[in-house]
Amino acid sequence: MLSYIFRLAFDFEQKHGFWPNMLYLNTEQFRHWQGEFKDPSDFDEISRRLKMEIIISVDALHPHVAWLPNRSQAIAS
Repeated sequence: MLSYIFRLAFDFEQKHGFWPNMLYLNTEQFRHWQGEFKDPSDFDEISRRLKMEIIISVDALHPHVAWLPNRSQAIAS
């Protein structure tokens, strides 16, 4: 699953010219994916390594990535 997430991110970067900062997964996908990490309970470490915020959403039928401005960027605009 981790390789799939990276492929989504690389494809996004090639298309848009920058790395995505959001990863959307549903609960089942996230639980399955957590097993690939040394300490599956370390949510912050997973997010830091990916350089993306992880959003658990019931609406995420398939994992997908996006880019949204962070709060400080949104306020500055």
